Amino acid sequence: MLLFSFVLFLSKSTVTSQTTTYWPTSSLITTTEAAEEKLSPLQLVATPDYPIAAGQRVDMHCSAFTAPASVSWSWELWVNQTWQRVCIGRDLTLTEPEESGLYRCRAETLLYQTSESPSHQVYIISIHATVGENLGIAAFVISLVALIINFSVLFWLGRQKFSNIPTTSNTAPKAFPAPEKAPKACLPQTDGDGDVYMNYTSTNQAYTDLDPANMTGNNMYASLS
Repeated sequence: MLLFSFVLFLSKSTVTSQTTTYWPTSSLITTTEAAEEKLSPLQLVATPDYPIAAGQRVDMHCSAFTAPASVSWSWELWVNQTWQRVCIGRDLTLTEPEESGLYRCRAETLLYQTSESPSHQVYIISIHATVGENLGIAAFVISLVALIINFSVLFWLGRQKFSNIPTTSNTAPKAFPAPEKAPKACLPQTDGDGDVYMNYTSTNQAYTDLDPANMTGNNMYASLS
């Protein structure tokens, strides 16, 4: 009887101790989740947001409208069809042409809330030409000069060819004026039998008698009687 009472006392003590030391974990998790602020979508700001030359800098900042106190910030780069982490923090600065690419920022809380910003393309142009680039530029310039010279020669040859072709107006024989014909002497026509007589009023008897029988040609006399 005494032994049974002692065992019952030990059992009650164990149950009481277990009841007082039990803490439900579900209520602790619920309280922590309620205390953490919700993580809003992220915003990426790049300055400047246009292509730059090598040696200049691009500053990028990641922000959220609402975020818990404990947030892990990181930057990711799109490489080989996947996002790879390249930096930790809210800010990222790029200066080299090799750093050109597609970037985004990412945030993660202690309770595994995650958010990513829209991606942003960064262009950093190299201004230091390599030996191959210099040779390529020189070859391009030489080709351009040769092309200009060829066009100039062809243009000059074509111009010379067209300038040496005689025109129709230059090759047509010039019409020389016909020699002017001396006007024919018009003799008075008479209605007689064809004899021509001249009136001569000189006192010299030798020219007063013109005999048609002594004519040797038109208006020509062999002798005057």
